[in-house]
Amino acid sequence: MRNPFTRVVLIAVASVVLLVFVAFMIWLFKPAKRLEVFILDKTVPTQERREHKSLHWVLNHHKYVDTNHDLYNLKEDYYGFFPINPEKEQFDFRSLSIRDVDDISDSVDLAYYADTYGVYYNDWYTKEGPVVSGQQKVYGGLNHNDYLLLKALKEKGKTIVTEFVLLDKSASGLVRKKTEDLLHLRWQGWIGRYFPSLDTGACPGWIIKLHRSQNKGRWPYTGPGIVLVHKYGKVMVLDTKKHLNSPLPMIITGSELGERSKLPGRIEYPNWFDIVQTDSTSRVMANFHLPTSARGDSLLGSHRLSSEFPAIIHHDGDYKFYYFAGDFSQNPVSTTTSYFAGIKAIDFLFYNPNNNNSSARFFWKYYIPLVEGIMKETHQESIASSANE
Repeated sequence: MRNPFTRVVLIAVASVVLLVFVAFMIWLFKPAKRLEVFILDKTVPTQERREHKSLHWVLNHHKYVDTNHDLYNLKEDYYGFFPINPEKEQFDFRSLSIRDVDDISDSVDLAYYADTYGVYYNDWYTKEGPVVSGQQKVYGGLNHNDYLLLKALKEKGKTIVTEFVLLDKSASGLVRKKTEDLLHLRWQGWIGRYFPSLDTGACPGWIIKLHRSQNKGRWPYTGPGIVLVHKYGKVMVLDTKKHLNSPLPMIITGSELGERSKLPGRIEYPNWFDIVQTDSTSRVMANFHLPTSARGDSLLGSHRLSSEFPAIIHHDGDYKFYYFAGDFSQNPVSTTTSYFAGIKAIDFLFYNPNNNNSSARFFWKYYIPLVEGIMKETHQESIASSANE
């Protein structure tokens, strides 16, 4: 006869297995929804496809399918860089052609430019590669055809979502200027990120090297802090000892977007961001806030920067446009969890609730509801448009 403890364990295990099975079956038999989505990701140095995996999670979890009624494939259904075998230096890419622009802008409901930065030699070549600078590009950067697609999508009233580094120095000056004019954005030339440690063994070497070249070889930082880097190489460090009241940047979301997408009013943000501005044709729906002290405000002010700047920019009218001024899609996420209905009810199992410096926490609490809301709205508009044809 089994002892009572063993019986309890077996019952508990059986209950968990049953719940997992039921959650999967509910997802499996949930009706699919057609939503034609164009995905652009030029920064894919590994097989993981981390820069658009979060987007794929949302598409898969809600069973959005393409015109062939197929679920979106993480490894195939995007334009950009395709890693094949880094050890053998094998890769491919799928770029927009002029012929693609009209066809894609006619057929898609939503275009998502997840990452245009690109793949560089120091990301890709793991053995003896060409004798080039580590910052020389293998593939990437916003190009003229990418711009033409944005222009066609805007003219046809389609939904456009773009992210961090759309307008950075990887794009040519002319393409960047035309895209800024098209979308009413202005990159201020700065990118930044929070680092839990600024020690030389934890902070990226290229940042330390740049700073030392500008400060007589000095890098006096060890604790947590926020690093800002200008397109011309200037490095500014906000450390917790002098410039910050608390270490992590915050996203503060306005009530309209917060209520519509059920987003928290404030959430810590630990990833890369860029500093952009917009004009009165678009609205700032959420802001980044750097928790600076008076000395931090003075340091930012010396570079004509403020501690608060746009995190989410939105235009809603003749076309729909969102700009996420952060690397929102890059999160540690397993696509396996997208196959289970109700998984968000136990999201706390997938991150440490006490760790605010968590991309996983940002994914479950902010990214999912934000992108879910955009997709739901776009899907409903697609149905209404089809019914009126």
